[in-house]
Amino acid sequence: MRAVLALAPLLALALFSPSASARNGGLYLELAPSWGFYSTEEVIVEEDSGEESDFPVATFVPSLKAGFNLFGWAGAEAHFTGHWWGWPGGDPGGAGYVGGVVRVTPLEVLSYVLPDTVKLPALGPDGVKDVTWKDRPFDLGFSMGGGYTMIGEDYAYQGSYFQWGFDVKAYITPNFAIGLDLPFRHPGYEPYRFSNYSDRTGFCTEGEQGYGFVGGQRVNVDKYVGEQFPAAEVSASDIDSACADGRAPGAFFFAPAITITGVFDFGI
Repeated sequence: MRAVLALAPLLALALFSPSASARNGGLYLELAPSWGFYSTEEVIVEEDSGEESDFPVATFVPSLKAGFNLFGWAGAEAHFTGHWWGWPGGDPGGAGYVGGVVRVTPLEVLSYVLPDTVKLPALGPDGVKDVTWKDRPFDLGFSMGGGYTMIGEDYAYQGSYFQWGFDVKAYITPNFAIGLDLPFRHPGYEPYRFSNYSDRTGFCTEGEQGYGFVGGQRVNVDKYVGEQFPAAEVSASDIDSACADGRAPGAFFFAPAITITGVFDFGI
């Protein structure tokens, strides 16, 4: 029911709009459901050696975006993306990404190169068969940005991420589009693994290896130790000093998405 309510404004835009024409700029709201691929050999989230995987996985990956475009050339976009695992059965875990990108749409430049005699097939219900390049019913975007991310199950990590990618859109009407988005995310976690997030305690990391300190001496901590070695735990408030020689665990996240976009074209 929630999904139907979320799609209702976008469906209304599709039903009551004429055929696709120039998108000079405006605001847009976008849903981007996808299936993700999370790759790592260092981000440890499971403390039980009997579980199927020590690492995060990405299955269904929903994303919600809101942005604007100026004059058909470029704009900015904010987004929230998440992925979860462990249901039904197993320990539940998940990740979230909150951030934004700058998005450039370079096909607009060809509207100043191609003459109006060059026509393209139109989409939409109002009988228009041909349009100029300026009024093309498709677009291509390149994006780059980043934001904050957190991921965890028994253990948790937080930090920033860098994102780049590209997308294509087919405008069924000026106010409704479907497309494909290919975002590539590179998490940059802190060199720290939370073993107890509520208490803000955990261990420094050297990639996959966790370590702490006992009597001022560094001691390595097995990835399955959980909270069973409190003497070596490091407070999250001491990350900068205690974990200065550590190395953050590496990961890569790719989630190709189908996009459903509602566009509010203000001609800006």
